[in-house]
Amino acid sequence: NADSGKDTEISDELSGYLKRLLKIAEDSDGAFDPTIGKLIRLWDIGGENQKIPEEAEIKNVLKDSGYQKIFLDGNTVNMEEGCSLDLGAAGKGIGCDLILKELETKKLGGSSVMTYGSKPDGSSWNVAVTDPRAENEDDYLGVVALNGTEFLSTSGDYEKYFIENGVRYHQIMDPSTGYPAESGVTGVEKGTQLLKAYGADGLFVDEDHHVYLTEGMKERFSLLADSYSVEDIAE
Repeated sequence: NADSGKDTEISDELSGYLKRLLKIAEDSDGAFDPTIGKLIRLWDIGGENQKIPEEAEIKNVLKDSGYQKIFLDGNTVNMEEGCSLDLGAAGKGIGCDLILKELETKKLGGSSVMTYGSKPDGSSWNVAVTDPRAENEDDYLGVVALNGTEFLSTSGDYEKYFIENGVRYHQIMDPSTGYPAESGVTGVEKGTQLLKAYGADGLFVDEDHHVYLTEGMKERFSLLADSYSVEDIAE
């Protein structure tokens, strides 16, 4: 980030990650954007200085964002001056990849987010998913069954947020507006298409207590919360 506006040599590893992340940004029409670092720091949701920024402040940082401002050529990257790269949205997944390599080398067990290998009895690893609107953090929406070596990641407006004047401001930013997303960023249909393109499955929960499952997730998910209903995803 300090060298924005200049050609910067990076490692093979970082170049590989950036190439994949820029492709995801393109495929999601910018709903995922690794260049909103300034926007994340401006809101600082979950930090010590979280606030609702002035609209002028948001516009000021958005002019420096946009995945199209990153140019990658092999191990050389150039970002337009003022552009700020933030890999927070991908860092946990990258970490899981690295942990998996370590586990494969040392033949260790699995964890609650990444499962590795199989149980002795051959049954699935069952991971609970938090009810996003429960008052008690121990209340669960349902359980997802993972088999073998797989990953499960969740994100929602209930994880990091603050409420001001009755409005919930959460950490999932919409790169097109500079404000916390109000519609799940991509929406269920577009989100499902994107997951399918990357060989992944998922579930979506909306404000009306509807749960939407991709085809592969239907075989894995068991609903526990009575206040929710499972709905079909419109094709």
